[in-house]
Amino acid sequence: MPIFEFVCKSCNKPFEKLLLAGRETKVTCPVCNCDEVEKKISAPFLPSSVGRPANDCATPSCAGGSKEGGCQPGG
Repeated sequence: MPIFEFVCKSCNKPFEKLLLAGRETKVTCPVCNCDEVEKKISAPFLPSSVGRPANDCATPSCAGGSKEGGCQPGG
């Protein structure tokens, strides 16, 4: 679901808003009801497993994916 971050230009409060595709909605600040808001650029959410090899273990004792010490593939 697309959740966007905004900052109110009037009270400078940051807030998030769920915007559904294809539905034009006027975004207003939930604090002061001002409709002058700025959409922030935010990083996309990626699960922690994205970009990590399947045999890479996330536990500190694995030392970068080593299977020594009981580390199992996939973490």
